[in-house]
Amino acid sequence: MSLSVLFSCSEEEKKATKDKKSKMSFEERAKRAVEAELDINATEEYGIEIHKKHLDRDTIEDAVILVNREKWAYIRAEKQGNMKFLKKLGYVGPYNNVFVYIGKSDKFVPTPTIGSAAKHPLDIGFKSITTPSQNDFYVNYRIRNSMHRNYYTIRGDRVYLTFNCPVFDSIGEENPVIYDIKHTESSIRLAKDIGLFKAEIPNYNPQQIEDPNSYKPDSIVGTDELFVFFIFDESKMSYVTPMTREK
Repeated sequence: MSLSVLFSCSEEEKKATKDKKSKMSFEERAKRAVEAELDINATEEYGIEIHKKHLDRDTIEDAVILVNREKWAYIRAEKQGNMKFLKKLGYVGPYNNVFVYIGKSDKFVPTPTIGSAAKHPLDIGFKSITTPSQNDFYVNYRIRNSMHRNYYTIRGDRVYLTFNCPVFDSIGEENPVIYDIKHTESSIRLAKDIGLFKAEIPNYNPQQIEDPNSYKPDSIVGTDELFVFFIFDESKMSYVTPMTREK
């Protein structure tokens, strides 16, 4: 009898949770998942962006949720008494996060925190890269006077970080490092190859840059000079560098 009562209570709790969940908007559910995972309290103000997109091969809509905790970065630094140190680092720390909502399984999946500048929220782009039948996505993030990029893809209920690379570096110096990132078709692979080509910023003048940590070029002009080349290894779910480029 006691087992029957316990089972009944458990089923009622599940039903109550499901009913409550069904009454919440997607945005409310996303915020709840984010706050639970990152231990964000009710008083914290943070930035959240929701980008709905079909990311895998089914017909159910997915989403990428970007979180920025700039205000928490300052509060945290003040409490620890190291605001000057945080400023010296370019406000870099664990302040930007990526979550993926997988529609088929109705799950919010967190990814590792991106150590990056709190002052600069993540910038997102979508593109079919690892396979033509679904969308991958990438995020750009700032680390002091450089910009970097992470690429992600979904397989089943998992989110994979398949590749990361610099976009530019050493802004404010005489000879910055700039890349033109190209996703090129392969004649032997379904996945696109990724090439980093040396590039330039038109009319670049370091003397006119007030804040190298916030500088963003109006455009990047690529060259034909290849710096490094990567192909997708499905067994590793990662981009790797081949010994030689295959035609």
